[in-house]
Amino acid sequence: MNHQEAKDILQRKLPTSVLSLIKIEVFRLSWLGKGYNIIAEETGYDHDYVRKAGSDLWKELSQALNISITKRNFRPLLEQQLITEGKLNNQTPEYPGGSLSFSSPFYLERTQEEASAYQELQHPGSIIRIKGPRKMGKSSLMLRVLDQADVEGYNKVIIDFQLADRSILNDLEKLLRWIFLQITNQLQLESKIDDFWNELIGSKLSCTTYLQQYILTESKNPVVLVFNELNLLFDFDDVSRDFLPLLRSWHEESKHNDQMKQLRQVLIYSTEVYVQLDINLSPFNVGLPIELSPFNGEQLEKLSNVYGFHFQHDGTLSSPITLLLTKLGGHPYLTQLALYELATKSDFIESPSNALKELLISASKPNGIFGDFLSQLLADIATNAKAIEAFNKFINKDPLTRLELYILERLGLVQITDQEPVAISQIQIAFLRDNL
Repeated sequence: MNHQEAKDILQRKLPTSVLSLIKIEVFRLSWLGKGYNIIAEETGYDHDYVRKAGSDLWKELSQALNISITKRNFRPLLEQQLITEGKLNNQTPEYPGGSLSFSSPFYLERTQEEASAYQELQHPGSIIRIKGPRKMGKSSLMLRVLDQADVEGYNKVIIDFQLADRSILNDLEKLLRWIFLQITNQLQLESKIDDFWNELIGSKLSCTTYLQQYILTESKNPVVLVFNELNLLFDFDDVSRDFLPLLRSWHEESKHNDQMKQLRQVLIYSTEVYVQLDINLSPFNVGLPIELSPFNGEQLEKLSNVYGFHFQHDGTLSSPITLLLTKLGGHPYLTQLALYELATKSDFIESPSNALKELLISASKPNGIFGDFLSQLLADIATNAKAIEAFNKFINKDPLTRLELYILERLGLVQITDQEPVAISQIQIAFLRDNL
């Protein structure tokens, strides 16, 4: 849980007038299981002040909810209320697709990954690398990292490579100018790029000087620079060989340059880079790596409870959780779609276990709930001869080249475990096998 989520939850239960920064932080850190001593250390407040704020908060919540709330019992009581609100309080579940809002009960916290990211964000010159197939939750995690940046008082810039024309991605100088124009725009700084650009020293050194001597100096506070869908650059070998080492150089320079210490980089991508880079120049072997995986059984059980079902992760073959694991591989987006479909159709709720089995049988048909997702996947692969060849080799269990592994991983079909491809979802594989 981050600061904004804590605030959102408390505002549902208490008037804004009684909330304060310290109460929100006591609530958030208590939710994470931390005692008053630790809360005092992390927030910088006096221990007695923290304890008094906590005592007042539990009393106010007790009065608002008409039940006895203490530091020990508040989380399970409020979790149950959030589940009830999300499913039973005359609210339609959120349709899965985009990033989930901070207070959404349908967002499953990746507690360890979020906590690691929040901590790394505070380190000068840090790099956080978030990797995962598409629709695996990268955008939702990115929003939470950016919210934490707000809490820390940092400035934020998002560079989304999906918005760049191919002509920009294929030209290093155009790419760097495009990036730095966005940086100054988002930081509301005057663009002075031409004052720093010097053809004699080249575009990489020019933009580094611009970043160091102007942007980071003028911004005053640390800057969190997010590169979203960085993998789109991997298809342009020459540009990647120049741009990716540049990110690494900024990280290395922060170790001895006070201005560069102000920079924090967040790299978001869907696959490993297959462009050959010197190990000492790559940004992918430094910083904090976060690899988003499919949901496990315990997470699926918790998510099903949010949707109002009481599926148990008991390991039996007939368990709906086992079915979600075997057929969907715990894929977050496909799982959310299936549970949403069940939760919004009253006839399904009468027998959710059987309904789930029937749903998954028809889900991959053109008019099924996965139809759009799978059709887009088919379109992506059908026009790419190398992707088709890689998929056929995977199906036939033939050895795959590094490039072929990259292609399948970027499509979200496999995860690479010990250099071996493992299918994420049986439904995806079966659909492509039947339609290619």
